[in-house]
Amino acid sequence: MTFLTLRVRTFLFMLLIILVAFVLTGTFSLYHFRSENKQYHYDRLARKENAMVNHLDYITKEFQGRNLSEAQWRELLSDKVSEVSSVHQLDMGVYSKNGNLLSGSLLYSNDPKVFPPTVFIEEAAAPGEEVHLKIKERPPYLIGTRALHNDSGILEFIVRVPYEVSANDIPDEDYNFLRRLAFIYIVLFLLGIVMALFLSNYISKNMRAVSERLKEFRLNQSNEKLEWRFNDEIGELISEYNIMVEKLEKTAVELAQSERESAWKEMAQQVAHEIKNPLTPMKLTLQMMQREKDLEELHSMTANLLEEIESLSHIAEAFSRFAQMPDLSLDAEDVSYLTNRAASLYLDQGIRFVSTGPLHARVDKEQWTRVIHNLIKNAVQSIPEGREPDILITAAKAKDKAMISVQDNGGGIPEEMQHKVFEPNFTTKSSGMGLGLALVKNLVNSFGGAIGFDTSEKGTTFIIVLPLLNPKQK
Repeated sequence: MTFLTLRVRTFLFMLLIILVAFVLTGTFSLYHFRSENKQYHYDRLARKENAMVNHLDYITKEFQGRNLSEAQWRELLSDKVSEVSSVHQLDMGVYSKNGNLLSGSLLYSNDPKVFPPTVFIEEAAAPGEEVHLKIKERPPYLIGTRALHNDSGILEFIVRVPYEVSANDIPDEDYNFLRRLAFIYIVLFLLGIVMALFLSNYISKNMRAVSERLKEFRLNQSNEKLEWRFNDEIGELISEYNIMVEKLEKTAVELAQSERESAWKEMAQQVAHEIKNPLTPMKLTLQMMQREKDLEELHSMTANLLEEIESLSHIAEAFSRFAQMPDLSLDAEDVSYLTNRAASLYLDQGIRFVSTGPLHARVDKEQWTRVIHNLIKNAVQSIPEGREPDILITAAKAKDKAMISVQDNGGGIPEEMQHKVFEPNFTTKSSGMGLGLALVKNLVNSFGGAIGFDTSEKGTTFIIVLPLLNPKQK
């Protein structure tokens, strides 16, 4: 699953805010204009209807209160209703107090729903409520109903005025306003895209700077602090990063000092252990020499002492070589050829060499030979007594890497000891200081490579991986 980056999320969130604001503003404006337009039509109907009822009341005043029949009123109102309707440019219908249609004008409509033959009396106002108007919505009409009473308060007519409302219930000027508003929002949206892109890039750029510094952070090196001009959230993050750099640098110094002390203590214990081994027989030999009078026996004891002293000298020299790594002279060398030349010295010990061709890497020629000698000696010494040695050395190319492996047929490395293979005091042999593999790892790392191993009961294979040089680097 692909997750959106902070930059993309910031950009989309800002655009979403603009779109939501646009939709909410447009919806509210549309609702407001519709409500305003509806109220406008209600008010206009009320004014028109009031004027028409007053006009009708005026021209029928002299006939009111005479208890005329519906037929008489129909004859009387046939022209007058059309006259009122024509003057006010609006249809109207006049009903008797029983709800029967007396007369109606049809200037704009022949719809029977507008002027039904009979209306319910309840739609009209009660006596004494001449000014009261009831409006019902019957699309596409608003129908206003009012009762007309005479001076005695007796119901004379029920007047219904249909008011047709256009299907487009928002005036053109309001639509023009909405179109202008939409145009403004489109411009704002485009500006918002630019601003959102700028701001998201600005935020992600600074976050990326912090990320790159974190990737480059090293405990054993001096790490550069970040600077920020503003006291905002990014500034707080950078401030915490700078505090972390200070604390980690102090912790790294303390840890390095502790590791050095621990390493020297461990080395001192190893040196003391190695020196004690020859000192004990030397002490016994000297004690025997004090009591011995036979010159021949004394010469023999003296030879033993010299051997033990020579052993002590070798121990001191080995520790000195490990403690003081030689200055390296890195050059483009064919490690396949150097490995083959070093392995050729051990052909009588069951060693085979296989190569896929020249492999050029930047190494120190002498120290590379030293690495191969150490691995071969380690492989030879791992073969149990009574087993014929079978050691295979290969040099091959894997993409842009050179892979050199030394495979033996020994008994393998026990699982509980595998994590100590490259430690300075590790050895599985009864003799030796266990510095060879530690020295090999230090040298390989100095060449820019890496070393590992694969072990089982059938033997162990040490694998060195070095970066190959391209033809331009040779």
